[in-house]
Formats: sequence, C-alpha cells, structure tokens
Amino acid sequence: MRQLMIAALAAALMLPWAGPASGTEPHCQISRDTGKCLITAIDPGTPALPDRFPHDATRPASDTKPADDSGPGSPCIWKAEASYSASNSSPVPCTSEHGIWSNQSNCYIGTTPVDPQPPATAPEWQGHPSGEGAIYGCYNVAGGLRGAIWLADPPNAADAGPAPGEVAQIAVERMGLRAIEIGMSPSPNGAGVVGQPTWLWVQDPGERTTGPITRTASAGSVTVTATARLERIVWDMGDGAQVVCTGTGTPYTADRGRSASPDCGHTYTRESGYEPGQRYTVTATSEWVVEWRGAGQTGSLDLDGLARNVQVSVGEAQVLVN
Repeated sequence: MRQLMIAALAAALMLPWAGPASGTEPHCQISRDTGKCLITAIDPGTPALPDRFPHDATRPASDTKPADDSGPGSPCIWKAEASYSASNSSPVPCTSEHGIWSNQSNCYIGTTPVDPQPPATAPEWQGHPSGEGAIYGCYNVAGGLRGAIWLADPPNAADAGPAPGEVAQIAVERMGLRAIEIGMSPSPNGAGVVGQPTWLWVQDPGERTTGPITRTASAGSVTVTATARLERIVWDMGDGAQVVCTGTGTPYTADRGRSASPDCGHTYTRESGYEPGQRYTVTATSEWVVEWRGAGQTGSLDLDGLARNVQVSVGEAQVLVN
C-alpha cells in the first residue's frame, strides 16, 4: 500500500523561539564582542576634542533611510544671563574681529594684550605680579568692551570646549544600547522549509534594545539631553534577501498556523544545503537615530548599527514513497 509522507528534515511545525541561540554572541559594527553600542565618549575634563565622531555611512537600500548626522554644532556659546540654561543661550562664531570667544568669560577676548597695560596695582592683575601673563580686553557679542581680564597665556580657539553634539555622544554612551535578541519561527533550533513563511520579531523589546531612551550629559558649561529611538531593523536573511522592518515584529503563536507574518517576515525559496555549514546566517541590524538638544542648539546623530545573528537550516519538502 502506497502512503505519502511529507518530510521536511524535521517536523514542519511552526514553533516560536524564546531565547538566543548558543554561540551567537551579539556584535557591534565597532565592537563585535559585546553587542553594545561603543560610542567614543570624551571625558568632560579633556580639552582636546575631535572635529567629528566616526559613524558608518553605509546603509542597506531602502525607501526609508536613517537621518544623516547633523554635525557637532558650535562649541562657542553666548549666555544671555549669568546662569546657564539651554533656553537662554545661543551659538556664536568662535572668532571675530574682536578676538576669540571664551565660554568661561562669555565674551570675545582680544588676541593681543591691551596697550598700555594697567599698573601693577590694578585689580585686573588678580594679585599676579606685573609681567606674569597679561591683561586682555573682553568684548561682548556686539563688539563693545565689557572690561579687562588677566590670562597667563594668549587666548586660543582650541580652548572653547566641547560642542553640544560631542557632549551628546557622552549621553549616548550612558544609554548602554545593545543588539536585540532574535525571535524567529521556525526556530533556529529546528528546521525551516522552502516556501514556508518565516516570522521575525524582537524577543526582548525594551529601553536599551528598541527605545526610546533619554539621557543627559554635561561638559563644562554645555548640558545636552539626547533621546535615542530605533528607526528600523534590517534583517539579512542569508539567502541574499533583506527585510526592512520599522517595528518590532509580531511574535508567532500556534494559532497562526502557516500564515505569513503581518509585519515582519520572509519566505525562503531555496534550501540552505549549499551554504557553509548547510545553514543560512540570519543577521538583525538595529539602526538608531539620536536627537539632541542643548546650549541653544539641536541636532541628530546617526549611530552605527547593532547586530546579532543566528543560523537556520532550510530544506526542501520531500515526498517519500513506501
């Protein structure tokens, strides 16, 4: 008696995967070991800062791309009042015909000492002996002379301090962003079948994996609040296909049967037997956008993707004849 039996290398049941597969540690495009977002954070006490922080500009093709990095903003900030707050300050050029801007003194400091120098008994010397350092003019934004100050060395534009966008990087480091845990059905522990819908979702949605998350950082007189949000997840399915999902996906449940995911899924059209290890490597890359605000300025940061991967076996359904 002939009987038909459908075999798919394993039972073709749609079983959800509830945890990370072993041996598939997360990796970041900067660090492949931790699965954490390792942004280069600058110590607020460090005077020298880079012009920009590096980020990976390479993005998978899609109709919706993450926003571009808007840059660090101006490090030179005029404060309308003696006490600093983000609402009463605005960026100014770091140099002008009147001198070099000083955030600490809230004025342009002339590049050459005033001539003639005040007498040694003048209060501007702040107790320093004549000949130690010099007295420089302090000019407001409009160029009016506000007074005179003592400096040990001539003013230097590099002393302006960190730009708000650079302080935002410190806030991002404090967020501890990390790669998602992959939810997938059929499970990487089982076997998929060519033509059978695969469901994809975020197994551990939360503040550090899908956002939004907000942190504040300060450096010198600059305080910045940054908010990170997950813009999309790009799923590289290992067979040459990419699936771009703007949400966290829908977890599979048994009552869904063999239906396709309503928002984040893929259907394999060929088996994985010819791949290395006879498995497809599925990689989920989280792409984040950070909006920051501070020192009277706003901007955005485009972060490197955070990625995690698993391997899945996909076979052809076979008809066995007895």
